[in-house]
Order: sequence, then structure tokens, then C-alpha cells
Amino acid sequence: MELVRLTDKHLVARAARGDTGAFNLLVSRWEKRLFNYAFRLTGNREDALDVCQDTFLKAFQQLHRLQDPAKFAGWLFTIARNYCLAHFRTRQRRAEDGEGPDPQGLDALQAEGQPARLGNLQEMEPAELRLLVAGALDRLSFEQREAVVLKVFEGLRFDEIAGIAGCPLSTAKSRMYLGLSRLKTILNEEPGRKS
Repeated sequence: MELVRLTDKHLVARAARGDTGAFNLLVSRWEKRLFNYAFRLTGNREDALDVCQDTFLKAFQQLHRLQDPAKFAGWLFTIARNYCLAHFRTRQRRAEDGEGPDPQGLDALQAEGQPARLGNLQEMEPAELRLLVAGALDRLSFEQREAVVLKVFEGLRFDEIAGIAGCPLSTAKSRMYLGLSRLKTILNEEPGRKS
């Protein structure tokens, strides 16, 4: 049977037995979604690429430990989450040491006099809107950002989000709803004012 026709579960089983072609196909199936997830959590293209590379390398090295091949996607996102969290903590330490991140997204738009208000979204270009949302996501706590990204952008169920984040189902729901509420507040703020 051709590899491309196999399910992830079957590819994982083959890759765990040393079939690098099967693992390469898993990478090609998941790399775009994993990059998008990492990019939305880190807010940085290079960091997201590093997260993806590190995630796939660790997945390849640890694939034999995955007990249920059907849970490959959640396991992969959990590995990526751990790397994203490490990047987030490093960025927090840098900010505390006065090496804050470059102004981008929401801050850059506001510095240019662009009001960051929901009422103006229809007038914005798609690229401006993406920057605005990315900047707003960047102002959420890691846990809230993660829950919003997994639910809204990745379309995962709450039980899957809870599994990736290693938290109870109710906590995953709470983080997502609080994150959406906070996003709404951020996007409705007056230009140039931070909470």
C-alpha cells in the first residue's frame, strides 16, 4: 500500500519501526498546522520554525514511547506546547531585564495612529487585521493564548485542548473564554492605551 494513503496511526506505527519515509510523510502532513500553532503562540517566525524543528526531532526520537498511535496529533502538539512555553518564559525574562520585544502588531499600528477598535475592522486591510489580532493575542497570558489558538485557529475540541495543556476540561474552557473576553477588551481599547 502507498504511504500517502495510510492514516496517521498506521504511519506512526511504521515510523516507530524505523520507516523514515513514514515519518517524513507525517512531518509533511503536520508541519503547516504545527508552524501556525507555534507562530501564534510565540509571535515570531524564527521562534516558530525553531519550535517546529525541535518538536519533530523530539517526536522522531521519542516515537517509540507513544503508546497509542491514534493520539499522535495531540502528543505532537503537547511537545510543541512545551517548546513554546520555554520560548515564552525566555521572552518574559528578557522583558523583565529590559530587553523587551520589538514593537510589532498592535503597538506598531497604534504608534502609526491606527485606532485599534472593533468598529474599524471592516475598514482594515487583511494584513492590518492579522497584525492587530496577533498583537492582541500577544497580550494574553500564555495559557489563554494557547487555548484560543487551539480552539479558534486549530479547531480542536475542549477535551483535546485539555490533553495538550495538561489541565482539566473546565480549565481549558475557562482559559479559552477568558482569553476571548480579554481579546475583545484589548481590541476595544482606545488607541495608544494599554491595560
